Amino acid sequence: MRTMRYKPSKPVAVLSIVMGIGLLVFGIANFWDAGGGGRAFLVFWCLMVVAVTGLQVWAAFSKNGSMGVLMPGAFVSGDDEESRSTR
Repeated sequence: MRTMRYKPSKPVAVLSIVMGIGLLVFGIANFWDAGGGGRAFLVFWCLMVVAVTGLQVWAAFSKNGSMGVLMPGAFVSGDDEESRSTR
């Protein structure tokens, strides 16, 4: 296994930000008045949405991208490996 950096495109980052804001609004609107476990779920929901959205924004807008792990066996066919070796 080797570690590599990847950087999502700007449209993916913008879509991630819009979806993250939408998920926050949805969670707050639906669970704001919930008591007990519903309030705990709202906090969990918001923390997860902020974490995922923040990671996407960091990966897309940072200069070096974010860390990822390349799994050599994850390719569907050998065609992709052959085209990369000639670059």
